[in-house]
Amino acid sequence: MSNAIASRAQAAIKAATRPGTMAGLKTAEVEALLAPYQLAIQNALPNGGSPSRIIQAAVFQITTNPALAECTYQSVIGCVLNASLLGVSAHLKQCFFIPYYNSKIGKNEAQFQLSYTGLLSLARRSGLVRDVFAEVVRKGDVFKVQYGTNKGIEHVPDLKGGSERPMEYVYAVIHYTHGGFEFVVMDRAEIEKRRLKSRAQKTEPSGVWKEWEPEMWKKTALRSLLKTAPLSEEQFAALTTDEASVTPEVFQRGELRAEMIAYSDEDGAAVVVEAPDLQSIREGVQDCNDMDALNAFWKQGVDEWSGRADVIEIFSQRRKELEQ
Repeated sequence: MSNAIASRAQAAIKAATRPGTMAGLKTAEVEALLAPYQLAIQNALPNGGSPSRIIQAAVFQITTNPALAECTYQSVIGCVLNASLLGVSAHLKQCFFIPYYNSKIGKNEAQFQLSYTGLLSLARRSGLVRDVFAEVVRKGDVFKVQYGTNKGIEHVPDLKGGSERPMEYVYAVIHYTHGGFEFVVMDRAEIEKRRLKSRAQKTEPSGVWKEWEPEMWKKTALRSLLKTAPLSEEQFAALTTDEASVTPEVFQRGELRAEMIAYSDEDGAAVVVEAPDLQSIREGVQDCNDMDALNAFWKQGVDEWSGRADVIEIFSQRRKELEQ
């Protein structure tokens, strides 16, 4: 990055009417603040793409949304980078940048959130899926679910009943390219439980949950189903960063390091999401019921794990548990 680009970015930061945000910045100043990340955006974009177009779309969204401009500029830039990495567009409503107030730090931050169409696009892009969809079930529809060895769903919508009827259930279905399928069914209580976990949601639906409620129901069901489905690295990154606040430091050489993604839990406390390999190692360690099994498991990856403090800590903790 040239000194000129860095200097313009620093000047833009100082020009903000509220320190640490993009509030009050003009179009050229927002562009200057995003310019240092053009290479990162270019590296992140799947199958090529135009980083300048991404930046232009981001500038438009920021300058036309005062609430977003009031968020920390690091969290806004993180949303832009994450959208680039996943190949989804806020302009096409495949994702949203949601402003929320983080009471722990006393600042507004931008939260990256996938839409139903964005998650649908990612699932279809994986190469593992032949078909994937979700549907809401409204009062008056014929709806039957069967589990067991002959599982399936029967859904006959009441087309004459109108779209204003209350939603009662939602389901998501995946058909795999190798054959076979999976589905998940959720009722209103399950959807509400998940909605209220969002930091931006209160008693009544607000924001995208109010404006796009059917789509958010479908996204919630599909997201739940993808947690148990075979995931590509891209899909895992999408699920990890959904409803998270990410910062530019998370992105290096266009590669998302999942273990560095920090977000806030229901109480606003900072949480670090583990990398997928660390989760697998932790689960394997917990499955070791004696010291011999633990040592045998360690030998499987000793060449790779011996230099990793995070893995060593997991094994050390398990040894302490087995010795008690």
